Amino acid sequence: MDRNLDSCLVRQCAPTLAGHKLGNLFCVDVADGVLLCNILARWNQALNPKGVAARVIAERCGRYFIYVYRNSALQNLGCSCEVRNFLKGFGYSCFDAESLLNFFQVRMTRSVCFPHEVGVFLGYPLDDVKDFITYGGKNYKLIGCWKVYNDVPNSMHIFEVYKKCQKILRERFELGETLEQLTVAS
Repeated sequence: MDRNLDSCLVRQCAPTLAGHKLGNLFCVDVADGVLLCNILARWNQALNPKGVAARVIAERCGRYFIYVYRNSALQNLGCSCEVRNFLKGFGYSCFDAESLLNFFQVRMTRSVCFPHEVGVFLGYPLDDVKDFITYGGKNYKLIGCWKVYNDVPNSMHIFEVYKKCQKILRERFELGETLEQLTVAS
């Protein structure tokens, strides 16, 4: 079970582990909450020294949404005036990493689906996040890891980088490398 969840972490979060992405969000079905707490503790023991953290951001019907993120990138996000102004529109008022996470967790818990600002927490370009909201997810120019409304060439490059990270980290994991070995330090 641990190896399967580790594999899921690597598969879903490779760009974050490799230092190319602010964060990833994925869902796991775990019947035993104690087991999940133990797995998260083990992941954080391996990832925290590299500047990466994992936490449950929401739970719905036994499905746990795990947010894996680079703390320094999240802190930098909170320093951006443009991002702050955007997040204020959703009720955010404090912008240090922990406050952002706590309020994002509240928003995730209260939302039937994902709150629109989720893209900011995943490192998507702010203009694409705003346009996704404006156009209701329609009229995009390209779809990949997110719906692209603006810089298509740069987004295509980023998608390729993410894809390459996923391939390389999956292969290295299958060859026996540990989470510590796969994670690039901040």
